[in-house]
Amino acid sequence: MKHKLLCLSLLLASAGAWAQEVPDADPDAPQVVEVGGVKNPELKSYKVMLKGVDAFEANRKYAPAAPMKFKLVSATPGASVEGVTLRIAGDNTSENVPVAADGTFVLPRIQAAIDDKADLVTNKKKSVVRWRGDIHSPGVPANARRLGDLRMECEIGWAVNREDIPFLIRSGLSVAGGACHIKSVQLRYQAPLNATGVTLVSGDRRMPLPFIPKYKNVFSPPVADTSWDDESLIEYEFSTASM
Repeated sequence: MKHKLLCLSLLLASAGAWAQEVPDADPDAPQVVEVGGVKNPELKSYKVMLKGVDAFEANRKYAPAAPMKFKLVSATPGASVEGVTLRIAGDNTSENVPVAADGTFVLPRIQAAIDDKADLVTNKKKSVVRWRGDIHSPGVPANARRLGDLRMECEIGWAVNREDIPFLIRSGLSVAGGACHIKSVQLRYQAPLNATGVTLVSGDRRMPLPFIPKYKNVFSPPVADTSWDDESLIEYEFSTASM
């Protein structure tokens, strides 16, 4: 497969907000599913989400000291996810999943919920919140991200959401090693909204990462470029006025 520059959003692909819907009794009526009084809530297969946990375990080399967490983020950059709840729900399953104040959560592996074909369900309507892996190795400065952590987040997102990518694109990416290993795939990542610049740093080596036009503080880290090691840091710059 010859690759033109293919843009995938790490914000969306690893945080995917896909909704499953069931048909209403009236074939001409809009498709609606209601969970806990919320119409069209965010739904994701619990078994599929666990593929992200499996990817984390399989790629520990990228972030050997980091804990495995997911994060619920607002579909609107910078907006709060306060009040979001999460549970594993099936015909015979109802397990609450604690969500921290910052939106992070740890997904337990429950075989009964897998057998029950349960979903991971929020109390918000679809397209309000999204999911992503949230990997943070200890010791990284507050104004930076470690490149190995972003590589791990990419692997988690690819594992969870690959089946939602159109077949021909997914097949081509898979043959080439997956979206996280192809330099011509542009992975988008959201910098803090008050950041004024982004620089990739490894020792004396520095490379500016420009913001992508038409997006607010979104940049493309070189996740697939192995000339930058996992300990390389993506440093955010801030103006004095924004600090």
